[in-house]
Amino acid sequence: MQFTMYSRFNPTLSKLGADATADYAANLGFSSVEVLETTSPGHPSVIPDRETAKNIRRIFSEHGLTVACYSVGTCIYRSPEAEESLKYQAEIASELGSPFLHHTLVPWLKLPENAPTFDEALENVADAAARIAEYAAPLGVTCLYEDQGLYANGVDGFGRFYREIKKRTNNVGVCGDVGNVLFVDESPVPFFREFIGEIRHVHIKDYLYKTDTAVSPGMYWLGTGHGNWVRDTMIGHGDLDIAGCMKILKDAGYTGALAFENEHPEPYEAGVKQGMEYLKRFL
Repeated sequence: MQFTMYSRFNPTLSKLGADATADYAANLGFSSVEVLETTSPGHPSVIPDRETAKNIRRIFSEHGLTVACYSVGTCIYRSPEAEESLKYQAEIASELGSPFLHHTLVPWLKLPENAPTFDEALENVADAAARIAEYAAPLGVTCLYEDQGLYANGVDGFGRFYREIKKRTNNVGVCGDVGNVLFVDESPVPFFREFIGEIRHVHIKDYLYKTDTAVSPGMYWLGTGHGNWVRDTMIGHGDLDIAGCMKILKDAGYTGALAFENEHPEPYEAGVKQGMEYLKRFL
């Protein structure tokens, strides 16, 4: 398994440039990086075109680093614009040398007004995702999907989506996120056990989890689908059964990336060190 710099990669690249960011990532102990593109307003792209992607790949290769995954945050439900954008993002992923394009589907943590039911959204989302995956296939890029939001999440919700996408294309896999299932109030271990045969990439994080309180605990806490609360913390400090997930990965012979999605309010570099030391106990 390899440790991958995911959180903080984009702002570091924007601030320091490619060479200094590669040095920074390597000195922290990472052997690869994961790039996040977002379609949200106010988030300019750090890799706006294929030529920039080629340059990033060259520079990071010179520092002994690879791009483990290229991720895009978007909503593809009834959005031809998002679909076309993701096809171009597949081209950028290919230029970066990333084997994977991971993109979100319907990442709502709060349902908007007049939101469709899961059943109403499922076919539209699966059709769009399949077209993107088929476009990515000849580029040498496999599309990945993670447990996220209130729809395609948890063993049942994600499973329903994944069975539908597999009917349409084989150029797909699972990005196993150890924390996101908490937003539908499930443990990650059953999710990893269910989809271990399809997991190609892993997002590592940790959460504190509070139940039985109708009032938000305050700063840094987010609500779950069943009225509970989660907060990012250092890997190994939270309530997630990371040990159980790591055992499933190890027993299955997983050799891919563990991408650090450590958005905790504690100091970043200290969190990276803590996370690596903690995870090495299971490797």
